[in-house]
Amino acid sequence: GRRETMMHPLFLALLSVFLHVFNYNATAQIEYNTKFFTKLLGKNAVYYYAVYLVASALLRDHFVQLCLVQDQSSLPFLLPFSFLGNVLFVGGFLLNLWTLKALGIKGMYNGDSFGFLFDAPVVDGPYQYFSDPQYVGTVAASIGAAISYASFQGLLISIWMGVVFYLSVKYVEGPHMNRIYSKKNAPKSKKGF
Repeated sequence: GRRETMMHPLFLALLSVFLHVFNYNATAQIEYNTKFFTKLLGKNAVYYYAVYLVASALLRDHFVQLCLVQDQSSLPFLLPFSFLGNVLFVGGFLLNLWTLKALGIKGMYNGDSFGFLFDAPVVDGPYQYFSDPQYVGTVAASIGAAISYASFQGLLISIWMGVVFYLSVKYVEGPHMNRIYSKKNAPKSKKGF
């Protein structure tokens, strides 16, 4: 029935991927437009917000993990490639750490919505190779986990994750960043003339 479908590990994993992305986009917009979190938590709100986003990602990963365990070995031909899956998982994780090093906490966790803007786009570190390395790293880690578990559903989740990230960057995050930085770089008008 409907309840079984909604409680199925694959459905919960796919939903958690979407909700995590929706969550950080919505809360970034709320902060940018209202300064809600800064008013509530003070000048260090961006750091509390970073912890909140990491917790949200861990919750997403919990539901993905439940699905992987339930679907383990559904693609038995992948079992000999578990080492490759582990390498891809660790590589994706390390790419995310490298991105964090390049951006810092404020850059990685929507600091621009809190008013912490860069003077220029970041072009070093992983940004030499990828325009959105944090998403590349997360999808790589997800594919790696799916291979390690030899999970068909894990591969579906990875594809879904990549699609959700792509759509988010193209239609939500990218336009939001462009608005923020176009306002920052707009010439200041002289009042009274």
